[in-house]
Amino acid sequence: MSKARFEVKLAPAASREYVKLDKSVIGIVDNAIDRLEERADEIGTLLNNYQNTKLAGCKEIKLRDAGVRIIFKITDQVVNILQVVYVLTIERRDKDQVFRIANERYQEYKQDPLEALTKGKGRLK
Repeated sequence: MSKARFEVKLAPAASREYVKLDKSVIGIVDNAIDRLEERADEIGTLLNNYQNTKLAGCKEIKLRDAGVRIIFKITDQVVNILQVVYVLTIERRDKDQVFRIANERYQEYKQDPLEALTKGKGRLK
């Protein structure tokens, strides 16, 4: 395994969401976080601003097998995970909820990045 190039910090609410994840998906999420530590700048899909969400500059990793999305922002070699969501159903009509929640957290982060990073938690292992 390569040496970590990034420090991963979870927003306090993302830490609580991580702890609540089903044990069957924790390993999948942990592998994604390992990949973030090594190559966060190379993986994920760039997000854009939309009417209800302003997430330009953030990235998303879809863990389809686990039904989980990780939305993160790279800041000065720190990856701050803004949102980990457990997808309950594929039929869900309000598919933008993950982005609205991430948007709220991202706006808080932009207000005071240092405070957000201080409150954030490191890896949960």
